[in-house]
Amino acid sequence: MALKIYNSLINRKEEFKPIAAGEVKMYVCGVTVYDKCHIGHARGAFVFDVVRDYLTYKRYEVTYVKNITDVDDKIINKAAELVEEYKKKGINKTLNEAVEEITACYIDAYYEDMDALGIKKADIEPRATEHIDDMIKMIEGLIEKGYAYEVDGDVYFDVKKYKDYGQLSNQSVEELQEGVRKEVDKKKRSALDFALWKKVKEHEPHWQSPFSNGRPGWHLECSAMSIKYLGDNFDIHGGGRDLIFPHHENEIAQAECYTGKPFANVWMHNGLLTVEGQKMAKSLGNFVTISEIIKKYHPETLKLLFLLSHYASPVDFTFEKMDEARTARKKFYSLFEKIENVLKDAGQAEEGAAAAEEAALKRSLDDCARGLEKASQGFIEAMDDDFNTPTALSRLFDIVNLINKFIRDESVALKAKVAILKSAKFTLKEFGGILGLFQKDEKNEAGEEMELLNKVMAIILDIRQKARQGKNFELSDSIRERLEDAGLILEDEKGKTVWRKK
Repeated sequence: MALKIYNSLINRKEEFKPIAAGEVKMYVCGVTVYDKCHIGHARGAFVFDVVRDYLTYKRYEVTYVKNITDVDDKIINKAAELVEEYKKKGINKTLNEAVEEITACYIDAYYEDMDALGIKKADIEPRATEHIDDMIKMIEGLIEKGYAYEVDGDVYFDVKKYKDYGQLSNQSVEELQEGVRKEVDKKKRSALDFALWKKVKEHEPHWQSPFSNGRPGWHLECSAMSIKYLGDNFDIHGGGRDLIFPHHENEIAQAECYTGKPFANVWMHNGLLTVEGQKMAKSLGNFVTISEIIKKYHPETLKLLFLLSHYASPVDFTFEKMDEARTARKKFYSLFEKIENVLKDAGQAEEGAAAAEEAALKRSLDDCARGLEKASQGFIEAMDDDFNTPTALSRLFDIVNLINKFIRDESVALKAKVAILKSAKFTLKEFGGILGLFQKDEKNEAGEEMELLNKVMAIILDIRQKARQGKNFELSDSIRERLEDAGLILEDEKGKTVWRKK
């Protein structure tokens, strides 16, 4: 089965045919570093990490580029707030210094979050400020070709000069014009025209250019950097659905007018994330950062929540759904533990015939092998169908159910189970790896949870011991009873207290 991808540019699924055989060049819009990353950022990063990994599994040589926006109005506004905070403390700091501090802080935080989630870096992660010369060159080319114009040091792209404007958002220039709010900027020829270069305002970060001292417009950086690293025409461009208009629409316009060639062949857009049915916002008190969520849940739990929806569909985050994803995750690790136990027992078992006749044994082994092959093929078919992770994940659960049943089958001797169990474990690890799962050793996984429980229990037992020393037996007994309700038994022995699970 050939890989098919939904292409937002043509609004349908099509067979994926890379420009160069065996190679895929992919660009994805990354983060703007002015704040901590939230779980919406996590979803976008994870989606394209899975896409990259599956393309690699399909034996494509993937070049993956994901930018970092480190100059932007939001960054400058945040830096201005920081300058004011420093002033209150009697510290003088320039806006440029504050911008550098803000971007350095949140770039570090971004990489910490991605590392904690187990999301790998792209092959190239260029920063906007490192590619100003490339952007200036592109602006000069667009002016020379008549697609851009300068007004008092600002440079704008002339949307009406590009006949295909609106092709990605599937709207005409007239329709888009009607949807634009009344413009304050009288320099523009049209309200849809967008800035390629902005003349510097007082104290803002800026660079020298033939137009003015200033900085590039946001849309320009992605076109300039993708062309630099992937060429005039490349295979896949990705990003969130909220970027279709105007960001991606503007990228296409400026890039194709500059090069005279098609920009990206396939456009992929991941659905957006809400929190309990509402748009995530600090003002609503539902802004969930990556660092906050992984303090409460294992990163794979968040990944499973994302995988249960198709990448192009919206995801509504709730803690109830996270708890369900955590339970689902435990099913996999419980199976890994069972497999290890059976393999250990099989290694110690004596050679012997199966409990049932040879024909029944062969039938059981063949049925399990066929079931494993069917689920494996189903996983690949699902991923070939526009990276359908919900269906792919359900095939992995099929393997869990199949192998749990196989382990319970007493008609199959321990020694006879070894090959099937090793194959099942390898398959789950391999396919799980594509989905960003099961890459930590399951023994270490269980060990980390037990280590945390031991630390928590040490704190509780210390509190209880102090309560007993202070003759607060009501508190002491309450702790014992509540722990017992939670499945933990306390036993007082020779001046110390030990605990165990029920």
